[in-house]
Amino acid sequence: MRPFSILPVLLLSVFLHGAEPGQGELQYRATLAFRGQAPVKTRFVLIPTPVAETRNKVKKPRMGGWRVEAVQRKEDGYAQAALLARIERLLYFSGPGPGLVQKPIFIRYEDRKCQVWQVVTPPGLNLYAYLVETAPGILALSYLSGTFTTGDLASVELQLEGFRLQAGAAPAENGTTLLSTLQKLARAASENGADPLVEAVE
Repeated sequence: MRPFSILPVLLLSVFLHGAEPGQGELQYRATLAFRGQAPVKTRFVLIPTPVAETRNKVKKPRMGGWRVEAVQRKEDGYAQAALLARIERLLYFSGPGPGLVQKPIFIRYEDRKCQVWQVVTPPGLNLYAYLVETAPGILALSYLSGTFTTGDLASVELQLEGFRLQAGAAPAENGTTLLSTLQKLARAASENGADPLVEAVE
């Protein structure tokens, strides 16, 4: 065999193994019920994005980002983008902080035993949410269920089905969106104002 005949194979191998690995993903299922309509069920993935590069040699960024993608099925006839815009306001992918309580409970995802944290829900909301530690210092939404008295969304349920994260995964810069959304929902409930989950779409 001539030496140059294996060159394309070697180049392909270097390209594949040298490519930057992904940050992993978290797989969710969701059920949303709109008033006067049958519940809508969908699946989606939360994909962490890498920490942004910077020329600042003094202070390196420690926060990444995320994007949410639908697991689209051929029989799905509804607009996934509109659903995901609302769902994204109820997600969490960040470290521990105020408004979270560590619980003496663990949930197993495949071979991984994950610590459970409870989200402290503002008074007046019929909603509860739990997080799990998916990696050291990174909490992600595990389960959320809630009903709403205002707006066209009557109820929502989100559940983490599984995940795989690479060692380089970092908390998202907007990873505590769930907490700010809960505060907005509480104000809307007390003032009978606009639904924050609707405002997120517009």
